[in-house]
Amino acid sequence: MVKCPYCGYEGEFRVLKTWRFRFYSVSMMECLRCHGIFNYYQGVSPKGKRSEFVIRVRPRPKAKAPQP
Repeated sequence: MVKCPYCGYEGEFRVLKTWRFRFYSVSMMECLRCHGIFNYYQGVSPKGKRSEFVIRVRPRPKAKAPQP
């Protein structure tokens, strides 16, 4: 299960892009709750070890202060 590294949300994410990196399948995802963008890596090494991890790409946009 994927978890947002910014807000901790575990649910539906929008997949922006997918690609392969060595033995990993990589998905660039956007959190629908905080709009943070991150890469989710998952794969199995040649020795059979399964791994998955998340790398932050761009933090969620900051809320703008109200104009006086």
